[in-house]
Amino acid sequence: MPLEMLLISQDLQLANQLEKTLNSFHIKLRVSFEPLEHLLQQISGVVWDLNSISLPHNSSEIQIMRSQVAGPILLLADANQPIDQICSYFLTYHLDDYVRKASINEIAARIVQKLWVYQNKDRLQINRQGQATTNLTVGDLKIDLNKFQVANGTNRLSLSPIEYKLLLFFISHSNTVLSRAQIASAVWGNTSGATLRIIDTHISNLRKKIEKKPKKPQMLRTIRGFGYLFKYEGEDAGVRDQRQQR
Repeated sequence: MPLEMLLISQDLQLANQLEKTLNSFHIKLRVSFEPLEHLLQQISGVVWDLNSISLPHNSSEIQIMRSQVAGPILLLADANQPIDQICSYFLTYHLDDYVRKASINEIAARIVQKLWVYQNKDRLQINRQGQATTNLTVGDLKIDLNKFQVANGTNRLSLSPIEYKLLLFFISHSNTVLSRAQIASAVWGNTSGATLRIIDTHISNLRKKIEKKPKKPQMLRTIRGFGYLFKYEGEDAGVRDQRQQR
């Protein structure tokens, strides 16, 4: 499944220009006048044109959008806005970028870069000292990021490259319901080879390797009608960084 951005705008010229530019990066563009009329979990990110459609006054709508979009959300603007308002986009709503008076090429470049960051989050985990994480512990799973190895307790698992990337993607988005479109965009990238059957097959194979009872999974669960949820029991309800002591 290809990457697909949602443009919220009434500016047809902007939509046409951005669509042509993103097509060169194999990114589709969908246009909407209403931000919440789409299933946001099925898109890769959002571009909101503040010049033609203002953000809703109801902050809960922005929070819903942020919680459902597992990808970048960018705001486009021409007019000046108060600095407090701009800061709230990042600090309150956790949006990704505020682009002012930019060319189509710059907007497209920012979209491509933000998508790349989201797709590679599992490789870019940084600990508090700013050094790359080398080991992760998730429940009974132990992951050596340098050697690309995964163990379940004392048993080393034989994961395919796709299964390994799937696992890291699920871990980096734990406690979040992920649609198949989001999974395909992150794991298979810009290809069209990630059919529903292929995605389900790889996830089923991954379950067999990481779950004690694959038919009754505790970590990698199916949320019918929506997608998949990765959740695990841990002391701090998060991924623990275990760097090797030198």
